[in-house]
Amino acid sequence: MAGRLGKTRVIAVTGTIGSGKSAVLGFFARAGIPTISADAVAREVVAPQSMGLAALVDVFGTDILSEDGSLDRGRLARLVFNDDVGRKRLNQVTHPLIRSRILEMLQQMSDSPVVVVEIPLLDDHTVADYGIDDVLVVRASTERVLQRLVEDRGMDPSDAVARMRVQVPDAVRDQLARWSVSNDGDLEDLERQVAGVIEEIKMH
Repeated sequence: MAGRLGKTRVIAVTGTIGSGKSAVLGFFARAGIPTISADAVAREVVAPQSMGLAALVDVFGTDILSEDGSLDRGRLARLVFNDDVGRKRLNQVTHPLIRSRILEMLQQMSDSPVVVVEIPLLDDHTVADYGIDDVLVVRASTERVLQRLVEDRGMDPSDAVARMRVQVPDAVRDQLARWSVSNDGDLEDLERQVAGVIEEIKMH
């Protein structure tokens, strides 16, 4: 099957915050498969001097800026992740920009047989919008995710719980998944699981 890019097979990697999506994306990249990081795109569209950052300042004020004029992502997160209205306003600014940039990158990669794109907030609408052919879900237990967010990323536990609260439910992702990998162990175990998926992809 091929989506909106014709012969290019578009595979989405999705999962909750802290599940290990970036690590999985890295395994695909090391296997020579073109990848798109939604997190990298999200940073790009609100880079200093960008229209995205200017739009966020219009909505949330200059308090979200660091001293050097860049976005203070931690400060912004604390503003919105316990505030449904604030989070909606944030998404209204950033999601169209992220979508447009990812679609542009997918088009630029349309000569590749396979492209893997990280999409955290995946649902039926997103699958259709991006022309996703197959979905790989990265799973991790709530306890393991919380540990990673607090110990590895230095988040305040209450901020981490707030982030986890607004994630797409596992049941939604599982309905879309062709593959699922577990990231409750070490990176070697995760890499072995992803290697199996890559072999299957190369066979088809």
